Amino acid sequence: MTPRALQCLIVFSLALLGGCDSILRPGDSSATVTAPPVSQVTSIEPEAVLDAFVAAWSGQDYETMYRLLAGRSRELYPRQIFINRYTEAHSEISFAGVAHDLGAVAYQGATAVLDYDVVIESPTFGRIRDEDRTMRMIDEGGWKIAWSPMDIFDALSTKARLRDDPQFPVRANIYDRNGQALAEEGGQVVSLYVTQQDMNGVDDCLGTLALVTRGQINTMRNIFTGYLPETLFHIAEIDPERYQRHRESLEFDCGIFSTDDGFSNVLSYRTRSYYGHGIASHIVGYVGPIPSEQLQFWLSRGYEESDLVGRAGIENAYEEILAGKPRRTLRIVAQGGQVIRELTTSEGQAPQSVSLTIDRDLQEITAQAMADAVNAALANWGGIALGGAIVALDVNSGEVLAMASYPSFDPHIFNPDTRYNVADQTARLNRDNRNPFTNKAIAEQYTPGSVYKIVTLLAAASEDGIWDQDELFNCEIEWRGQDLYGDAIPVRYDWRLLENKPATGLVTMSGALATSCNPFFWEVGARLFQRDSNLQATYAETLGLGSATGIAGLGVEAAGDVAYPINTQEATEAINNAVGQGNVSVTALQMAQVTAIIANGGTLRQPYIVSHIGTPGATGYQVVNQPTVIRQLALDEAALQIVREGMCDVTTVEDFGTASFVFRDAPYTVCGKTGTAETAGQPNAWFVAYYPADDPQIAFAGVMANSREGSEVVAPMIRRILDDYTGAYRFPFPEWWQRPFNPLPSQDQALAVYDPE
Repeated sequence: MTPRALQCLIVFSLALLGGCDSILRPGDSSATVTAPPVSQVTSIEPEAVLDAFVAAWSGQDYETMYRLLAGRSRELYPRQIFINRYTEAHSEISFAGVAHDLGAVAYQGATAVLDYDVVIESPTFGRIRDEDRTMRMIDEGGWKIAWSPMDIFDALSTKARLRDDPQFPVRANIYDRNGQALAEEGGQVVSLYVTQQDMNGVDDCLGTLALVTRGQINTMRNIFTGYLPETLFHIAEIDPERYQRHRESLEFDCGIFSTDDGFSNVLSYRTRSYYGHGIASHIVGYVGPIPSEQLQFWLSRGYEESDLVGRAGIENAYEEILAGKPRRTLRIVAQGGQVIRELTTSEGQAPQSVSLTIDRDLQEITAQAMADAVNAALANWGGIALGGAIVALDVNSGEVLAMASYPSFDPHIFNPDTRYNVADQTARLNRDNRNPFTNKAIAEQYTPGSVYKIVTLLAAASEDGIWDQDELFNCEIEWRGQDLYGDAIPVRYDWRLLENKPATGLVTMSGALATSCNPFFWEVGARLFQRDSNLQATYAETLGLGSATGIAGLGVEAAGDVAYPINTQEATEAINNAVGQGNVSVTALQMAQVTAIIANGGTLRQPYIVSHIGTPGATGYQVVNQPTVIRQLALDEAALQIVREGMCDVTTVEDFGTASFVFRDAPYTVCGKTGTAETAGQPNAWFVAYYPADDPQIAFAGVMANSREGSEVVAPMIRRILDDYTGAYRFPFPEWWQRPFNPLPSQDQALAVYDPE
């Protein structure tokens, strides 16, 4: 037998040994070693018995191994104890196979002594070499092994055990584009406790806590009802800076005081902290204990059952980078803990930080604007909305500057150090029908409504013969396309019918977009269909709709649907799709991408959120993503200008643009498009925009499901974001948000009072 051989397959009689081509090499997981049947090895030479034992060991075939033991060994080590010793050792080292080399064989009467070396494969420790081992065999009518635990590792006696002593490195941080921490190891967390009887007013305190935590007032109120007025209970965890910023309000409204006498309502501790406690949970993710169903996976990668791992977002996607690998030492220790033997050491790998494209300040402003808007409108649309998202994209690079999903959650509830009642918090979040754990910016797709008119107008203005760029259109309340285009709906009514507004009248192509004239876009949708039933959907695909953007590190991403017409003989589907209804669906990130294309002149760029790993100039530094052009679209510049002109008129032309009242007197210029998508419930509100108008840098896209019109809901949020981001005067949210919800009338209700004259 050569030193490389592990075993020989024995297929002949007592004295016949054969060669085998299937040789297991250390680290070669593709090779297969099959132990010869015990009946064929009990009366052959000791070398073959050792071969068979090691082969069975490599395959973790404990039954075969046990049948090769001498009778006395079986008495000393019953079958289950024998198996337990191996399974415990294998678990400690993450056993992945074993190979051996045979040395000398000596005979002493009915005893044989074999000298041999083994190499045990472990994903945790690599190759563990255990050399100069000795195995004794006894002739019991065939050679059998006089086994002891030292046949697992030399010096591993009955009263000793294996111990893996890991020296874990400090988990690395996650930073924003400016080097500000989004996730910080050893960061400070401030825990707040309240007693209702100590408050100046419960309602005032609820308002303050909602502002400070970006939570919803109703959620806080429900938590309050679970406690007696005199009971002290934990309510939130926030950043130290935020606590100092709102300290006076917390003291005055909530009776939350920081004292040194042991009765403080404010406690702090250090742990892995997440800036903003929920402003970027769907991006950064969180760490937590290993889920039971994933335990074997993580153990196989060298983790301990008690370790924390990244459970979502960047924390999960870049787990190996952020956590590094611990320096681990495998030892044999006595029952008292004394080290008997040090077997091997795995050097590990230093953790590396991960830097994102996110602008932390803009991310915080965006998350705050959404939370504040919902709380301000709780009596109205805020009380029924099913959540939403706002994305901010760098127009010229594809970098995601902000991505806020509402409602969010505090990632600290998954950290064992937290002061939250974890069971209560997770149960509440799981009951929430708004699905707070879902990243609504990429994982949910929505009917886009009128923001999709950007796509339809671009197609119409680019295709020769669809619509003359100088042609006017008379935008009436009614549109009839049955006779001319084969529409299955005899009469369609503009959205102004529902609001009892007069018809728009004559408009240019850009004016049709600014006023969101449905009849114009129905007409265009029908004409595009006549040219080619797939033409409208093809333009949508060219702009990146209908397929996932491919953004990495954030988990599941929805693809959306450009809704190619199924019935190519009838224009109805295409007419519906032209105004963003029908079967068209998009994500917030996709609409931000479309808006960026309009702003930058026709370049579709790959959106990304991870910038680099490590520190520039340091060992291990790696650029993960950089600006990448997916395709340069061959779009007519005049067509792009028509779309841009319409979007700019949306926000600037008084009583003409659908969001002009929102951006009235704004000290900056922004161009956008409103959208109100009909659903089975209340409409999805949309607003997309690019800023600034004359030199676009940022594209925004926002949606709030089951709310009201886009100009009424999301446009004011983006106005608030830009006010805070630019340092302008903060324009107040609409006063009517605080009135009871009054849904728009149905078409039947509107028609009942409609006077076509």
